[in-house]
Amino acid sequence: MSNDRFEWTVKGDETVRGGFKRTAAEAWTIAGKRAAAQLKTSIDSATITVDGDTISVTKATLNREIAAKVKASK
Repeated sequence: MSNDRFEWTVKGDETVRGGFKRTAAEAWTIAGKRAAAQLKTSIDSATITVDGDTISVTKATLNREIAAKVKASK
C-alpha cells in the first residue's frame, strides 16, 4: 500500500472504472459513487477494490458497506 495514493477500481458486468486518490477514505468514497452509478443499470452487484481490499456490493448494501470502509480508513 502506497503512503501517498490509493488505487481504486469498480467492476460491474463489463464496465471497469478506476483511479487514484490521496487517502483511503477518498478512494472508498469515489468508488462508492461510481458503483452507485453502475448499480442504477440492470446489474445486480459491483465489486469495489481499494488498495487490495475488495468488497462486493448490491444496491441494498452499497451505502452501509462504503460508510463502514470510510470510517475504518480514518
